[in-house]
Amino acid sequence: MRRSVTPVPLFFERADGPYFYDVDGHRLVDYTLAWGPLIIGSNHGPLNAAVSRQLTKAYAFGSQHRLEYQLAETIVESVPGIEQVIFSNTGTEAVQAAIRIARAKTGRDKIVKFEGHYHGWMNNVLVSYKPQGGNPFTPAPSCGGQPKSEYADTLVLPWNNFEALRKLFAQCGETIACVICEPILANSGCCLPEPGYLEELIGLCRSYGAVSIFDEVITGFRIALGGAREHFELEPDLSVYGKALAGGFTLSAVGGRAEMFDVLRDGRTIHAGTYNGNPVNLIAGIETIRALREPGMYEKMHAHGTLIQEAIKKAATRRGYTLSISGVGTVFSVHFGVDRPPRDYREFQKSDMALYHRFRAAMLRHQVHLLPDARWYIGASHDEAAITMTLDAIERSIQEISE
Repeated sequence: MRRSVTPVPLFFERADGPYFYDVDGHRLVDYTLAWGPLIIGSNHGPLNAAVSRQLTKAYAFGSQHRLEYQLAETIVESVPGIEQVIFSNTGTEAVQAAIRIARAKTGRDKIVKFEGHYHGWMNNVLVSYKPQGGNPFTPAPSCGGQPKSEYADTLVLPWNNFEALRKLFAQCGETIACVICEPILANSGCCLPEPGYLEELIGLCRSYGAVSIFDEVITGFRIALGGAREHFELEPDLSVYGKALAGGFTLSAVGGRAEMFDVLRDGRTIHAGTYNGNPVNLIAGIETIRALREPGMYEKMHAHGTLIQEAIKKAATRRGYTLSISGVGTVFSVHFGVDRPPRDYREFQKSDMALYHRFRAAMLRHQVHLLPDARWYIGASHDEAAITMTLDAIERSIQEISE
C-alpha cells in the first residue's frame, strides 16, 4: 500500500543512531523507525559486527543451521507461553502461516478480524482496514484487485465490542478457525483493548475450539521484551512477530505452544519459503534481542515516550487545543480535536488529521521526522540529545500552528 510522503517527498541517504540524513544534508531526529523495525537505531555497532561476520560465512543455506535453533531458543526464553517458533520474512507471510496452521488444526475455514486492524497485504486479511463509512460488520476490500472470493471466509467485527464478539461466536462459533487481532490497535490510532476484552477473545476461542492469534508485528519486542503477552499477562494460541524482531532486517516469526505446530510435523499442512530462516536475518534477530535484554532498556524507552507525550499535552493545553494520546510509551498516537483516547477505528477517524499534518510539517521544519498517521515510535537510540531537540521542536511547532 502506498503511504503519504507529505508534507514534502523526503529522500534519505543514510541513518545513524536516532537520526536520518536526507539527500540535502539535513539531520532529522527520527520517530518513524522505518515504520517500526529500527528499535535499536541505525548503524548499531554490535549488530553491524554480527551481520558482517555472518556475511563471511554464508548468505543463505536453504537448509537447517544452528542459528535457527539459537534464535528460537532466545525467543522461547524471552516470551511467555512460547514453546516453538517458525520463521518467515515479512509480517504478511507470518500472518498467512498462522492462519494456515489454524485452519489445518481446526478443519475450519472462517477467520475473524477487526475493523481498522492491519495484518498484511494479502486479500484474505486486507479487509475493512481503512473503510470510509459503511457497515462495520460488512467486509470491505481495501484496494483494487481484491476479488470477493478471496475474502469470502473473512468475518469482520468492530474492535472492543464485547457484545458483537459474543454474538458472532454464538451464531457461528463452530465454523470459525481463528480470530486475529492487533492486541493494541497500533495501525489505527493505538487503541488499547478495553479491560477484559483480550481475555474474552481468548476465552471464546478456547470454548468454541478456535485459535486465538495476536498479531504482534508491531507490539512484539516493542512494548516489552515479551510483547503483548508480557504486557497484558495473556497467552493466546499463536503470536506473530516482525519489525522490531530483527532491528531492520527482514525477519518474521510465528510462535506458540508446541502442539500448535503438530499440523506441520505430521504433514497436514506446510510452511515453505526459500528465504525462511536466512542466516543473515537470524543473526540480526539474535543481536537485536541481545541489545533489548540490557537492564533498564524498556524502562528507558517508555520513560522517553512518556516525556514526549507529556510535553505535547502541556504545549497543546496552554494554547487551547483539545488533544488526547493513546498507546504506551514506545508506540503511541496523538489525536487533535478529541478529548479522550479512541476505543476503535471509527473513533480514531474523528481525530483532526488536518491539524496533525500541520503539526507534523512544523516538526519537520524543526528537524523532527514523524509518520503521517499520527503514530510515534520510540527506540533504544533516542538519547538525551535527541529528546532535548524533540521537546524544543514540540514547543515551537505547537506555537507555530496556533498563530
